[in-house]
Amino acid sequence: MKISLIIPTYNEEPVIVQTVRLLAQSFDENISHDWEIIVVDNASTDGTILAVESIGDVRVRAIRLIEKGKGRALRAGFRSATGEIIGFTDSDLSVPPDEIISAIRQVETHPDSVVIGSRHHPKSVMPGREWWRIGSSRIFHILARVIAGIHASDTQCPLKVMSRHNIRIMLATREDTWFADLEFIALLEHLQIPIEEVPVTWDEHRYPLRRSKLSTVKDGLRAIVAMFRIRERLPSLLASLGTVKK
Repeated sequence: MKISLIIPTYNEEPVIVQTVRLLAQSFDENISHDWEIIVVDNASTDGTILAVESIGDVRVRAIRLIEKGKGRALRAGFRSATGEIIGFTDSDLSVPPDEIISAIRQVETHPDSVVIGSRHHPKSVMPGREWWRIGSSRIFHILARVIAGIHASDTQCPLKVMSRHNIRIMLATREDTWFADLEFIALLEHLQIPIEEVPVTWDEHRYPLRRSKLSTVKDGLRAIVAMFRIRERLPSLLASLGTVKK
């Protein structure tokens, strides 16, 4: 058994080394399986890729892309992953390592399911999260349900873990933006692949000097456009996947 964790990054030189080291330490202490961390740098203009390479752990790999886009980065990471259980998270480590490990164990026990974190789960804890971020996230969920027919309570939480046989679902996505997660969840739901939402302890201020790259207004409008784009594309994506049900 091997675990693969993918981290898509863009201009994360100040935090990426600490994030990877925290994850590596937690994996070493709590996982008996082999593991790898794949950092996919999607066209950073800083020293992110060099910072990752400086870690000097053979279990940590870096992939450099020349085009931006979280969706591109995720697919590149999934194509490169060698684990039987594969997950991804964000470079700011807003979901703590122990909850990532818990999700990995849940997939190990229930390999047919895809485990996703949800900030809207009744047991989730979000210390210090601003009210306007909570509100905009709930509006996003309502729009995703109305426009794209998605029922999962939180498509964008950066905690998703699955067995290898579900890789093809991620690789079938075409969204190159932040909203590849949304397209992935839409495919899972239409294919009736079990989704288990788990609570998270959300801390987007782990690195106080790090600034979010998302703009509530600008990216909110982009999200709406992406939802319509995903809805339009779903029939052809589902046809390409056939009748996969795991």
